[in-house]
Amino acid sequence: MIVPLDLILLFFLISAAICISVVRDLLSAIVIFGAYGFIMANVWLQLNAPDIAFTEAAVGAGVVPAMMIATLSRLKSRKEKKVRKKLQSVVGFLTVLILFLIFAYAISDAPAFGDANSPANRYIMIFRVEMNENYVEMLNSGVVPIEIKEKIEKMFNKSDNFPELEDYLVLQTKDGWDVLIKTHELYYHEPIKLYFIKKTGEVYRYNWPVRVLEKTVEETGIYNAVTSGLADYRGYDTMFEEIVIFTAAVCVILLVRKRGVL
Repeated sequence: MIVPLDLILLFFLISAAICISVVRDLLSAIVIFGAYGFIMANVWLQLNAPDIAFTEAAVGAGVVPAMMIATLSRLKSRKEKKVRKKLQSVVGFLTVLILFLIFAYAISDAPAFGDANSPANRYIMIFRVEMNENYVEMLNSGVVPIEIKEKIEKMFNKSDNFPELEDYLVLQTKDGWDVLIKTHELYYHEPIKLYFIKKTGEVYRYNWPVRVLEKTVEETGIYNAVTSGLADYRGYDTMFEEIVIFTAAVCVILLVRKRGVL
């Protein structure tokens, strides 16, 4: 985390929240709200939560302000004359069609749904090396070549809360070699899969779901990997997400309830 950047983001975040509360023009408030969502996405990114940052950027800074602006335009249209409804319908249909074609093109390259060996569920390639007989011999003997070791440590080190290749175990597999590393965790001391070196020279970093699928019963005593991920591995995260959802539900009830009825 970069402390000066964190303080700057916090300052703009508080400023945006205050401006939303005091500004009178609805359109201006919506624009500031979108800026608030964008700043919040950067805050989540600084907190090493890219998944929440992407969600905040898409929803908080994108979808919600767009829906608000659309609602505001519909409210204003009551006072204005109805113009070119047919043209608007055609433009809207073409926009939806173009987006559909873009999504269809993107989905065609996606892995099969539920594929446990897809990159998103298993591992991500971080770099590639020219594999030679010396590398193969070293890996077969349980030693990570110096070039690979240095590249990995340069990308992921202790300053990023990532274990270095100090105490590791190399296991030969069908397609290459698994590199298991001791993470010195409080309750789990055995090495876990962290890197996979393919015979063709690609070096991969295992994703977190691999650990959940392989160690969920041993570490949490829960057979369902989704439940263990939400209720155990990400227990604090899930707890605060539920608080946010509960607060939102209460606010909606307060807004739509009949006057005088709780």
